[in-house]
Amino acid sequence: MMEARSLFYSVGGRDLVRDVSLDLRPGEVTAVLGPNGAGKSSLLKLFSGERPPTSGEIRLDGRPLAARDTAELARRRAVLPQESVVAFPFSAGEIVLLGRLPHLRGAESRRDFDIAAEAMRLTGVSHLARRLFPTLSGGERQRVHLARALAQIWECPGAARFLLLDEPTSNLDLAHQHETLAVARDFAARGVGVLVILHDLNLAAEYADRIVLLSGGAVQAEGTPGKVLTETNVRTVFGLNVAVISHPKSGRPHVIPVPRAVPGQTGVNGSRRGATVFPFRNV
Repeated sequence: MMEARSLFYSVGGRDLVRDVSLDLRPGEVTAVLGPNGAGKSSLLKLFSGERPPTSGEIRLDGRPLAARDTAELARRRAVLPQESVVAFPFSAGEIVLLGRLPHLRGAESRRDFDIAAEAMRLTGVSHLARRLFPTLSGGERQRVHLARALAQIWECPGAARFLLLDEPTSNLDLAHQHETLAVARDFAARGVGVLVILHDLNLAAEYADRIVLLSGGAVQAEGTPGKVLTETNVRTVFGLNVAVISHPKSGRPHVIPVPRAVPGQTGVNGSRRGATVFPFRNV
């Protein structure tokens, strides 16, 4: 298990993460939600080891994350950042194969190639294997990098593995958003602990075992989707009135925004809801 205790992360005197304690458990999908600037990506960077906390500590199997060997950590935890820059014209297949680097003892083995191929099949990018990475669309690149992350932690006998995903659905169409999170659920079923940053509350409700709601760098609510995604919590954190209903198929909470009245908008009966004001001209 990965355990974070009393994490603070400050930049320029501002706390981006404030007193966060959180456990990532093998076999569980934990979704982190919150408005822009809530500290979601900063929290993921702390869990990945990319940034050291200003105070507090993260432990992996009881040992401080900072004390872990870099190669060992790479075999046990993979990260999909919001953006990944590739400076060389690698093919998509070569990008995925890079995920096997922490496991190599010399050249790639047949097993490494098989794992890369299976990761590409799982993420639906097998047909892109020979395409040059820079020629791919944003969504295709994101799915290729997801395959790379999966190949990196495909197996690590006797050790818990963790998959850290920072907004993995941001460039994807509706079908691929669900396919990506279904892959995350599949890996959780294999015993991997998944931490995923999301903006879509309903995607989190459908695929997460546990939701952490952040605001101003601090945890505002944590628990099952039904416990966290309440009308009060969403209104408090996002400043938006919503209705929360039970999804007719899954039974999980489904969040529906309540439309705000727009000044000057005509109602269904032709009445005016407000006056339109043009501050830059006289009308």
